[in-house]
Amino acid sequence: MPTNSSISSQQLLALIGQQVDYMQQQCEIIELLDSCEFVLQVLDRGTNIQATQYGEGHRAVPVTYILPIFDGEGNLHIELIAAGLDQLIVN
Repeated sequence: MPTNSSISSQQLLALIGQQVDYMQQQCEIIELLDSCEFVLQVLDRGTNIQATQYGEGHRAVPVTYILPIFDGEGNLHIELIAAGLDQLIVN
């Protein structure tokens, strides 16, 4: 398993737009957060209600997940491997 030192930010950025299965749902990688987490957006029509700063729900937004890229030891996170993204990063 590669460590974070062998994976460049460019390799991670290249994955934006890729579709993956995560949590038994088809998702698309829509963002890279500080080179250590991917934001995944569910592609089906399900939505969440987004709360305002006051906790009031007013707006329906697509369901998203935050997927960690590395674990505490600098290796690829088990959730990233389960989603099959390790194969895309290494290649």
